[in-house]
Amino acid sequence: MSKNKQLFPVFETDSWHSTAKKRFRGIFTSKTAAVNAIVKNHEIDDHEFFENIHEMIPLTKTEREAEIKRRLRKDFEDSLQTQGYSVNYEIEVINLNEWD
Repeated sequence: MSKNKQLFPVFETDSWHSTAKKRFRGIFTSKTAAVNAIVKNHEIDDHEFFENIHEMIPLTKTEREAEIKRRLRKDFEDSLQTQGYSVNYEIEVINLNEWD
């Protein structure tokens, strides 16, 4: 009987997802842990999450940070990558098989 385990390496890349600009950022044992690390440590400028400056102005710093976290988490709901930012993140899935 085999047990399937997964690893989730995270990479940072540019707006074009260029392999030449792809940088390893960490490896995690769950997609949730990978997303949490990206949300906590991302290098995307705050203004990239908002259509225009007028969306940002009425928000406090805490509200803005919460909204950015919400939007990043939403990006990963149905996908393993962000798109549309100057810095993007990709999560890969590695399946490991352990034989008993």
